[in-house]
Amino acid sequence: MSLLEMMIALVLIGVLVGIGAISYASGEEERQLRKTASQIEAMSSRGHAMSVLHQKPFWLRIEENKLQLLGADVQKKIEVDEFNRPLEWSLEEEQETHEVIYEEFSTEVEISVRRWGTREDEWVQPRKNEFLTWQFQSTGLCEPLSIRIVKDDNWIIMHMHPLTARVEEEEMHIR
Repeated sequence: MSLLEMMIALVLIGVLVGIGAISYASGEEERQLRKTASQIEAMSSRGHAMSVLHQKPFWLRIEENKLQLLGADVQKKIEVDEFNRPLEWSLEEEQETHEVIYEEFSTEVEISVRRWGTREDEWVQPRKNEFLTWQFQSTGLCEPLSIRIVKDDNWIIMHMHPLTARVEEEEMHIR
């Protein structure tokens, strides 16, 4: 193999590695946006189901990089021993607790909300120590809204359905 052939092979390998690195970087951003979007959809679906099941309103509290499900009257977790027996025996009725169910997001993504009936460009983003709420009524209805997830120049917009609290339509822009 001559020196010229070896140089051509090295240049080709360099070009292929460069193309692979660029496509991996854009794929990583899309994965991060998709992960955040699926966490939001799962939490909204769970809040909707719990509000109907418990016949009580639930709220999603959207913070800067955190999503909380509130109003959750779920049963307290009972500690068990190695044989799966409860450590505390109680003859009293089970008590409801107000546990908080939450998901945290990467600090690199920004989440904003557009409420129903507002202008196309009217996105509200929770600032530090502030939050937005999205209510699920016991009847199964929730406010129709859109959620935008942004990382750098890439974004996903999810339009949420008011009857199912799931994504009805999705827009995405990945560079």
